[in-house]
Amino acid sequence: GGRPARSCGRAELGTSGRTALPARPAMEANGSAGARHGLQDDNDLKFLLRGSHLLKVKSNSWRRERFYKLQEDCKTIWQESKKMLRSPESQLFSIEDIQDVRAGHKTEGMEKYAKDVPEQRCFSIIFKDRKKNLDLIASSDMDANHWVAGLGKIIAKTNSMSQRQKLQHWIHACLRKADKNKDNKMSFKELKNFLKEVNIQVDDNYARQIFEQCDTSQTDTLEDDEIEAFYKLLTEREEIDALFSRYSDAEQVMSLDNLVRFLREEQREEDAGPETARSLIERYEPDETSRTP
Repeated sequence: GGRPARSCGRAELGTSGRTALPARPAMEANGSAGARHGLQDDNDLKFLLRGSHLLKVKSNSWRRERFYKLQEDCKTIWQESKKMLRSPESQLFSIEDIQDVRAGHKTEGMEKYAKDVPEQRCFSIIFKDRKKNLDLIASSDMDANHWVAGLGKIIAKTNSMSQRQKLQHWIHACLRKADKNKDNKMSFKELKNFLKEVNIQVDDNYARQIFEQCDTSQTDTLEDDEIEAFYKLLTEREEIDALFSRYSDAEQVMSLDNLVRFLREEQREEDAGPETARSLIERYEPDETSRTP
C-alpha cells in the first residue's frame, strides 16, 4: 500500500505459468560496440581496447602488476589473474557493475596504501552491491587519464541507453554467463542455461528441434548468426507482440496497473492484484529503472 506503481517491459509478459519472453536483441558483431556508443574514433576507447598493465593495490605490502583490457563488446573488462584454477568468467567484470571511477586518492585504500604515488597516476573503480573497490596505479599520468576518461564515457553512454538497448545488454550478459567454457559457441546444454537466465521455459524436445534446425554448420554448437536464429525462432511470436502492444504504452512499457489488467483478463488470474504484479516485475524485469519506483 502506498508504494508508487512500477512498470515492466516485454520481458515479463506471460511469466505466470506461461512462457516469459524478453525483448528480441540484435546480436552484435565484435568490434561494433564502439560505433554503437558513438565512440569508434575515440582515443581513450582505443587505448582501453588495447589494454595496459596496472598495479593493483590491496595493502601496504600487496601491490601486483596485472593486465587489464576492455573486451571487444565494450561491456566487460578482462583482468589478468595469477590465482590457480580461476574460471574464465571470474576474470571478467561488467561495465554495468561499476558505480563510479575516481581519479586520485579518493578511496580509503588509496589514502592508506598509495600516498607515496602521485595521485595523477592513481584511480579507483567503485562497484555496486558492496563489492570491494579496485584500487589501481597506472604507469603514467596519461595512462591513468585514458582509463578514467574512457570508462567514464562508456558508463555515461550506457546510462543514456534506451530501455530496448538495456535489454540487449541484459541478453548479452546472460549469453556470456551461459557460455561456460568461453569459446563463443553455445552447446545445447549452454543454450538451456541461457534460456533459464532469460526466463524462457520451453520443452527440451522442442528446444532441441530448433537447435538442430539452426545448427547449419552441423557442429553441434551454435555460433554468431546461428544463435540469433535460435533466439528469434523461440521468441518471435506475433500473438505475444500483439498482446504486449495492447497492454503497454507508446514507450513499449507496461504499467503496474496494466500488468494487473493483463493477468486478470488474459491469464484469468482473478485474484491478481498490485502485489502479484509488483513481485513479477521485481523478479523478471532486467532494467533497474523500470523495477524501482
